[in-house]
Amino acid sequence: MQKRKRYLNGKMLHTFAFLFLIIVLASLLTYMIPAGNFQRVENQSLNQTVVVPNSYKQVESSPVAPYKIFHKIFEAFCQEKTASLIFFILIIGGVFEIIMQTGCMISFCESILKKFMKKELLIIPVFVTLFSVFGFTMGLTTASVIFVPLGIAAAQSLKLDRMTGIAMVALGTNAGFTAGIFNPFSVGTAQIIAELPLYSGIWLRCVVLVVINFVTSLYLMYYAKKQRDKNINHSMEEEQKIEQGLEAGHKMTKKQIIILTEFAVSFLILTIGISAYKWQTADITAAFLLIGNVIGFSAGFGINQICNIFTEGCSKMIKGILVIGLAATIRLILSEGNILDTITYELTALIYHLPQWAQLLGIFFFNAAINLLITSGSAKAALVMPIFTPMADCLGLSRQSAVFAFQLGDGLTNLYSPVSTTLNGVLSVSEESYGNWVRFYTPLVGIYMIAGALLTILASAVSY
Repeated sequence: MQKRKRYLNGKMLHTFAFLFLIIVLASLLTYMIPAGNFQRVENQSLNQTVVVPNSYKQVESSPVAPYKIFHKIFEAFCQEKTASLIFFILIIGGVFEIIMQTGCMISFCESILKKFMKKELLIIPVFVTLFSVFGFTMGLTTASVIFVPLGIAAAQSLKLDRMTGIAMVALGTNAGFTAGIFNPFSVGTAQIIAELPLYSGIWLRCVVLVVINFVTSLYLMYYAKKQRDKNINHSMEEEQKIEQGLEAGHKMTKKQIIILTEFAVSFLILTIGISAYKWQTADITAAFLLIGNVIGFSAGFGINQICNIFTEGCSKMIKGILVIGLAATIRLILSEGNILDTITYELTALIYHLPQWAQLLGIFFFNAAINLLITSGSAKAALVMPIFTPMADCLGLSRQSAVFAFQLGDGLTNLYSPVSTTLNGVLSVSEESYGNWVRFYTPLVGIYMIAGALLTILASAVSY
């Protein structure tokens, strides 16, 4: 176990270093790839700058020298889209830290577990659905690490193996992340880059949530039933210890029930505002700030305490926003070097004659593959959406469907990569090996890819 952890922590390249190498490569490519541009026009009704199909032409080369890289990093952070996205994610992080500090989430999970004790396999879909909420609201799959011990305790109380307990927490959270209904990282970043209204197209992401939760629950129930009799045989004394530990846990207070109610109502209001009233990023950000303050005061926090907790939550987002800025630097260099459109043109030519559903599948499978190297949803969105957006315009695909294919590819293989921060956190807390996880998870990844392909085809069929 220790060797595995040392390998992952000491030998694997840091995300910042990896992105910096790509930045250097992008600078060098501006000397090697022919420069070219598409014509672009303003679509006033959609408030988008769209590419004119078949308008690509080569232009004079304008390479970005490597010595300018550090200037470009600063410029990329200062760009309007990047800056607005960074502040949005900072605020989301601060607000959700306030919610987590109330303790209502942990107490709610434990109270649910107590109610379903001795209900055999029914706890699996309940936990998967419950933890998917963390994924599709916060987009913070790392939050699942906190709850892994609770999942293991739940599994053991039902005579299930540890892997089932780990998976129903980690995969539940990742299922919500994949659906991305209000995910600020993958969906939020991709839609802002694609110049789409933030969190638009909710209905199909809700379908994804139901499908992925169902597939995950069904697989875990099958696996757990298969493993239950041959792997786990607790004594009565062990079971009593587990139950006593759960009984000694947090109990839901009236204040926490009120906070959870406010939390649920706030997301109902957000959904209505986005769907019916076309709320923009500023509206959604203001709503989150209001939610954070209301919940903070409901929890009995003072104004100074709310500010301190909010700041702590923002600090947890620092790595994520730095990744977004570095990825935006790659886009800026490729764009200023006039090779971004050339790359788009060449990639478009490869799939131009395919039917639209096959073109979308290409985007889906590409992102599922690159996800094994870059697991950060915001980094991938900042890296590939500037290419997929003009590709969608040239191919006659909707930008929403391109974001959708990106989102599915980004989420479904997230917990398969050995460089995943979330996966390594989960395995460390649970003291499980990566090899065991891969043996357990590989069949489900295959099922996920089939489900993701079918959902991508559905998006094409309904002109999403």
